[in-house]
Amino acid sequence: MSQHITTLQKSVGAPLYRRSGRGIEVTELGRRLAEESADVFTGLGRPDSLVESYRTVSRPRMRIAAFTSFNAELLPDIIAPVAEAHEDLRFDIQLNEPAKVRRSHCTIEIRNEVPQDDEVHLPGMSRTVLFDDDYRVVVSDRHPFARRDSVPFYELAAERWVDYDLWSGPTSRVVELACAAAGFEPVMFAASEDDYAALALVGANLAVTVLPRLSTLHLPSGLVAVDLTDPVPIRRVVMHIRDREAHLPHVRAFASAAEAIAADRLPAV
Repeated sequence: MSQHITTLQKSVGAPLYRRSGRGIEVTELGRRLAEESADVFTGLGRPDSLVESYRTVSRPRMRIAAFTSFNAELLPDIIAPVAEAHEDLRFDIQLNEPAKVRRSHCTIEIRNEVPQDDEVHLPGMSRTVLFDDDYRVVVSDRHPFARRDSVPFYELAAERWVDYDLWSGPTSRVVELACAAAGFEPVMFAASEDDYAALALVGANLAVTVLPRLSTLHLPSGLVAVDLTDPVPIRRVVMHIRDREAHLPHVRAFASAAEAIAADRLPAV
């Protein structure tokens, strides 16, 4: 990946990223280039979509892009009534994190946003806020925090952390802002793009991690999620619907079910 980034930067002839602590951060040019390239990648997927549509002309399909915890915790309940009402509908489900761009034409995109940042509006799609998702600290059941109802965020300054988002996406940016507000930089014990590996280290009582509530609803045995205060990190979960497909009955059914499930399971913080 780093070689691809370096090659791209050389071809552009301007810096797309800069070093920041132990990692990197995207420059303004890099951010704008990524945003402007989104339509290009979407366009590349359209020929495949066209061919596939002729292969399955008698069977409609819905492409959904979302992040792992949404797919695991909410998507089945959203899809269930849609599938019941539209028996021939096929669902194609993709991950859009940690990938930074849409990999093919999608009817529905569920994304994270940083509430403190500007709203993200995807080309050709309408945006709807589903819910705000607060964060909790996840610890081993042997950790002192496990016996508490809540933990002030500043107390995490003395802990060793596991970083589970090597791509520095919106989910981790929310945590970075909370650390800055609490006046400290976290001490990273380990970093892993594998959630299972990260949680295994926490379960071994080697470190702690901070996750959105949606990601803590079904933790492995031996782990405890504890509420945070002062400040409470919050991410915003939004749904983007492609405008030219929004009128289709199965798309309207999905949108209605998503809003209803989100309101019922995770009311706004």
